[in-house]
Amino acid sequence: MSYQKGDIIMRNRPWAYVLEDKHKSAYCHFCFRRPIEKADQKLRRCTQCLFAHYCDGKCAKSAWKDHKVECNRLSLALKSGADIPECNIRLLARILMKLARGERSDPPDACIPPSERTYDSLCTHADQVQLLSQIKIPSESSNAHPNPLPVLSASIESSVLQITAFTYIIEKLVAFLGKENMPTDKNVLKNAYSKLIVNAMTLYDGAWPYGIGAALPLGATRFDHACKPNADYMIRDGCQIVVTALEDIASIEDVRICYCNSMEMTPQRRATLKEHYYFECQCAFCLDENRDNMMRSLWCPEKGCGGAIPCTAKFIPLPCTKCRMEMTGKDTYVRGAVSLLSEINEKVAAYTALFENAESSPELVEQQKASNQEITQLYHKIKSTIHPLNVFYIKLAVHLADHDSPLGWKLYLEETEAYRYYHGFSAFLGIRLVLQGGFQLASQLLDEAAKSLEEAETILRVTHGKDHPVYKDMLNVKDVQIPQMKHLQHMTNKLPKMPKS
Repeated sequence: MSYQKGDIIMRNRPWAYVLEDKHKSAYCHFCFRRPIEKADQKLRRCTQCLFAHYCDGKCAKSAWKDHKVECNRLSLALKSGADIPECNIRLLARILMKLARGERSDPPDACIPPSERTYDSLCTHADQVQLLSQIKIPSESSNAHPNPLPVLSASIESSVLQITAFTYIIEKLVAFLGKENMPTDKNVLKNAYSKLIVNAMTLYDGAWPYGIGAALPLGATRFDHACKPNADYMIRDGCQIVVTALEDIASIEDVRICYCNSMEMTPQRRATLKEHYYFECQCAFCLDENRDNMMRSLWCPEKGCGGAIPCTAKFIPLPCTKCRMEMTGKDTYVRGAVSLLSEINEKVAAYTALFENAESSPELVEQQKASNQEITQLYHKIKSTIHPLNVFYIKLAVHLADHDSPLGWKLYLEETEAYRYYHGFSAFLGIRLVLQGGFQLASQLLDEAAKSLEEAETILRVTHGKDHPVYKDMLNVKDVQIPQMKHLQHMTNKLPKMPKS
């Protein structure tokens, strides 16, 4: 079967899924809908664990089978003051509970078109993770491993780091679930962990270019990867993973989705894919050196040129894309730019960690304000040197835009151009255009806002569908609110000016 651009390729309700902790009160934990979609309704909090939220009693009842054990353990954590486990640990806990109930496949209506994939048929790359068989399952009283979760991003081929990551996850899992809820067969746990790290998917709802949860689907795991995908997926129509064609595709075997952040450079993308999926990507993006060179690009210093100076992996500058001026890595301009890139990398990492602190306090708020001022100063410092398509520049702009920078919509404009260059036609670009249009509207730039939303409409019609709340809201702003504001602006301009006193 072939697919045309905009066709829905698959709908698959995930076999197991959880919501990110930071979104616990913003979405229904069963259907993943936001209360804004249900007029005049607020989510109802589970009265026992005070963690899960639901649209209504129907959603709460439907979720109870998966939430029952989790609810009890979350309640105990609440009473003891223990931390709520990370998203991946809660997802692994749900997988184990489903296996304990004998659930190893989707219900008949969970996947359209029907899929024969079951939990047992999911890929594990067991030959790559066979070292896990050497690990003993810790008891509930074990002390948590001191190494933090970031070890999960280290090379999975390193046996020491692999065992460290697994040990950390399992000790946290046992502390959360309790020894009585752990499988007696250690291979069940190790197999579940292996399937999770290879097959789990981040869940996007199409309203924001960041994940809101994680899932282990069955049917949707059939699709292979490309850093430049021909299909996209998101949560739509309740908690369904909907895979949509971004271009014409000959058959379902040719469908490719992206497993990683395509705005990372090739070495980082390949490392991520090798860590979690055990293959080295050879897609068109990974073989395109020019794309990576632009990710390290600088502004051409020639006055009035406006071109970019791409740089190689060793920061050897290439000829300007416009005037063809040549430079060397020894030039003061290039060396100064490399120093700025290091500063960006260090400061963005530090400031991101500061803003991810869940426990707010007056002192933290003041620290965040100070950090925003510092990074805003850095932004102005690099603007004349680092090109907006440089990924370090993009990281800095994204941080500022996400944390209420006074620079406002101009940052989204810069981000949008980067998303257009690196992502092309995609849901990510469509969402960025909507955000950009919103900032332009707030700044009374009505013509610019209309243009942004017109471009967004052509993308969202394909990636989100006409029934998606984001598409409907965007259309209302473009077709109703902006014309009304333009009319009001026109009428205001026709009013006679008051004489000066």
